[in-house]
Amino acid sequence: MERSNLLLVAMSRLLKTAPILCLLLCCLPLTTFFGCAIGGTFEMVGFVKGMTTQLEEREAFLVELAEKPLTENQEKLLTELLHEEESLDAVLSSQAYLTYLEAQVGTAHRDYPTYLAAVPTTEQKSVTTFALKEILPPEATDEQIQICIDFYFQFRELIVKEPDITADSKRMGEFIEIHLAEPLMETYSSEIPSSEMIKLMKISSVPGAMAVVDMDVFHKIWFEQLEVYGSREGLLRCAILTPDEFALMRSFFKDTAALEKWIKLPPEQK
Repeated sequence: MERSNLLLVAMSRLLKTAPILCLLLCCLPLTTFFGCAIGGTFEMVGFVKGMTTQLEEREAFLVELAEKPLTENQEKLLTELLHEEESLDAVLSSQAYLTYLEAQVGTAHRDYPTYLAAVPTTEQKSVTTFALKEILPPEATDEQIQICIDFYFQFRELIVKEPDITADSKRMGEFIEIHLAEPLMETYSSEIPSSEMIKLMKISSVPGAMAVVDMDVFHKIWFEQLEVYGSREGLLRCAILTPDEFALMRSFFKDTAALEKWIKLPPEQK
């Protein structure tokens, strides 16, 4: 599968994963439900087109980040860690990796589980906030942006830990309603004006789409890393090159072996 098609695959997965978000992206059923004018339908279509372009740009940025060759110092760290005979989780708690991690994320941790317990960190949330703001409509309030940030991380964890939920539109719909739709509607103290419905539809379409694109980029590239370098070296390369993203994904699993099993699932089957 060509990497240039990665966004299309991710968007396709989003539609399969979240039928309600599919309605948001297709928009006509929702505009009918909300009683919006046909002009609102075209406005939503235009927004989704713009969002797709922005997600393509984000995809390209993340691919470049995840495929960057290791620096000389990173190669030295990799060699040092590969000589360790302990489990990978223990190696990530070694002083060598923790020192490197502190330099990368700006915070010291006594061991790797402590870092995992703090994920998503304030810095990760800050980076995600910046990325979401680039795509969300400018009229989104700080409260609505915070709801999208929370949903972004919740949604990523959900579709990784409970892949079967993608075939259950009822459960998926309930999750989106509880964690995204209802909180967004609660940002209004009274009945939502009809003029605000399109705005809410725009806001609702962003965090899930970005979450799927982000996850698919790293999954595909990490899959390739393990194919080329083998499990242990491949995982260490991922943990060195993108330590924050690796920790986020690792936090969804009971151990690194479970994360490895997920990475080894071919992207087209995930």
